[in-house]
Amino acid sequence: MAVQPTSAEVRATAQRWFARLLASDCSESERAAFVRWRTADPAHDAAYRQVEDIWTRSARMREDPAIAMALAEALQPAKWYYPISSHKWLSLAAAAAVILVVATASWWFWLGNASAVRYVTALGEQRTVALEDGSRVVLDTNTELLVRFGHRERDLTLKHGRADFTVQHDAQWPFVVHTAEGSVTATGTRFQVRVQDDKSTVTLLQGGVKVATNDAAKSVILTPSESIILEPSGRLGASHAVSDAELSSLRGWTQGNLVVKGWPLTAVLAEMNRYSSTKLRLGDPSLGSTSISGVFKAGDQKSFAMALEYGWAIHADLRSADNEIVLTRR
Repeated sequence: MAVQPTSAEVRATAQRWFARLLASDCSESERAAFVRWRTADPAHDAAYRQVEDIWTRSARMREDPAIAMALAEALQPAKWYYPISSHKWLSLAAAAAVILVVATASWWFWLGNASAVRYVTALGEQRTVALEDGSRVVLDTNTELLVRFGHRERDLTLKHGRADFTVQHDAQWPFVVHTAEGSVTATGTRFQVRVQDDKSTVTLLQGGVKVATNDAAKSVILTPSESIILEPSGRLGASHAVSDAELSSLRGWTQGNLVVKGWPLTAVLAEMNRYSSTKLRLGDPSLGSTSISGVFKAGDQKSFAMALEYGWAIHADLRSADNEIVLTRR
């Protein structure tokens, strides 16, 4: 089995490629090799884009006297002798200088100047975000996520809403999702976090995660198809197995679908209403316990109302003036 390079190794390789491509004697075969490396893995592309960004952002750093002196020293011939042409020496020295600036700037931005990036979705909106480390996040409707990648850890904060995380593994660079109630630390894995009603629900779909309270006094390791709730009081609920029907529902929303099996109508309406300004309302409370199963487009209130009329003998009254659909027994 091939050993996968660590994130640190990928970043170092990206720095070397960046420096080499700036050299005047970089050959076409080398450029082709770079393209193959960059496209071989999303993490390679993410690392290279990060180096480009750091190089651009480090323009002010290159004007700093200390950095300028380091660059000047890097471009000076060595005090010991190498049988190498002056042209080749300058190319190597220039590459070393570029790597020096990128590495120094990387340390500065990752350790001391890592600012959070904010991602927000509006009512009815869903969004897929490709993170710079190769990880991917799917944001559900009305969700806010802060992302801060530092030197020591990949730090994310889910303020509200729901998100699905597919994490690029790096044991030396922890991926941690914080909520008001606690934290989730992941390895290479896929999991979901939902922040609602002053509690956080964590569900593991693949891999492994550690769920902990804010004071880290209590923690639980989840296995695939398990879920747990973090309470606002700092209490960590017991983990429990998630049914196949629940897993289908959890995977379904990332595709824009509401997948339900045996849900009471009241629960289905609550979910559908999260995605639309047009609200579905029960005109007859006795309908609330009606069992609903099916796959529905999240936020498509009219189509859902038509499905209820066709399959459950429920009458749907569209009241445009009130921006609602009232459901009664036919």
